[in-house]
Amino acid sequence: MTAAVAAVPEQVLEFTLGADRYCVGIDHVEEIVKARDLTPLPNTPAQIAGMMDLRGTSTTILDPKRVLEVDGSATSQQVIVFGGEERIGWLVDGVHRVSTLDDVDVDTIPESTHVDGVISDDGEFIIWVEPDSVNGSVTV
Repeated sequence: MTAAVAAVPEQVLEFTLGADRYCVGIDHVEEIVKARDLTPLPNTPAQIAGMMDLRGTSTTILDPKRVLEVDGSATSQQVIVFGGEERIGWLVDGVHRVSTLDDVDVDTIPESTHVDGVISDDGEFIIWVEPDSVNGSVTV
């Protein structure tokens, strides 16, 4: 069943985790950096990949594959950094583009904690993720 979703962002950042395409509202994204020099954190949940120094600021890096239960090898190449009270980054396999969502169909996923819907765009499916939900599900 296709339903209109009131909070569909105007623009999204598309990225891959494993074999699937995902997106987040661009208004959540602070920056995109190359994955490098992660410092592991002992005694933290498995979803936390470690810490990364970004221009003098320690940033917690999550592995969204573990949070979203996505199969895939550890080929993460980039980090999407989200702003807010505590900067959090996600290890992703690749960042592809910023897309404007005009006239797209969104299938809502009401029983999902972290996924707001599936966007159908030119015959391809993109899983729309709510970053605040993912980031709030893991504490250091």
